[in-house]
Amino acid sequence: MEIDQLRWFVTVAEGRTVTAAAAELHVSQSALSRGLSRLEQEVGTPLFDRVGRVLRLNSNGQTLLDAAKRALKSIDGAVRTIGTAADPTVGTVRFAFLNTLGNEFVPTLLSGFRALYPEVEFLLRQGGTTRNERYLLDGEVDVVLSARPSDQPGVTWRPIVEEPLTLVVPTGHRLARRRTVRLADVENEPFVTFADGFGLRLITERLCHQAGFAPRIAFEGEEPFTLRGLVGAGCGVALLPPAPGPLPDIVELRISEPLCARTIGIGWCPEHYAPAVVEAFREYVLTEARPSAAWSRFRTDQGRHDPADG
Repeated sequence: MEIDQLRWFVTVAEGRTVTAAAAELHVSQSALSRGLSRLEQEVGTPLFDRVGRVLRLNSNGQTLLDAAKRALKSIDGAVRTIGTAADPTVGTVRFAFLNTLGNEFVPTLLSGFRALYPEVEFLLRQGGTTRNERYLLDGEVDVVLSARPSDQPGVTWRPIVEEPLTLVVPTGHRLARRRTVRLADVENEPFVTFADGFGLRLITERLCHQAGFAPRIAFEGEEPFTLRGLVGAGCGVALLPPAPGPLPDIVELRISEPLCARTIGIGWCPEHYAPAVVEAFREYVLTEARPSAAWSRFRTDQGRHDPADG
């Protein structure tokens, strides 16, 4: 069964004579008649009642007509979608990113890109490094933002920005009035961290080991707002990226040593097909991504520990 046969059938079934249908479809009447006959042979039953030279759709034809119209609509829609794949100004970008980047960094990226391409749509997912990488490998997203190069074959990763990490403590904490601190200053305190599978969990453990201790994990979570809330409630301290602005019940402190930061990069699978809009967005991220304004208060090059701070 050919697509052209279905189109011819729908055109005649919707009330046009063979003569009118042939003229509309730009085929000869004989070719149209042969095409309808072949279609009837394939389905194994007449689709029209022939009254003289007039074709009238019968019940079998009505059943096929409904299905044919749905099929042609789906095919035409798919063809239109494929046809726009080469156009970087339209389409959908499937994009996964770390939970901690959702407050300011990612919204700024998307706003800037859509200012250039306002018709582009985004399907967004948030999660930890492991989960987002699985989305990418399974073809559920086109690009990811992560804090470490992937060790999975087939994934390409490029760094884009350096994100500082801060020590988050309750407002009544003994260090809350410091300008800077050493990470070792909290070696005996409970930590609030991300759960396993999140890149920041591994980074927290690595940086604490660099400072000479293993963190004592008291609470685990998957969302930065919740972790900050736990710190504010006195459940421990945390190593987190800067919040977009001041928050009640917590203080964010710059860490002088060790150097506490993580590199944010973009990852994708070169072997996966990507429409032009995805390639355009990927290039935009690589060339236009800038540190968030909130990060400037905690730049990792703003000097070392102040002896006056103890």
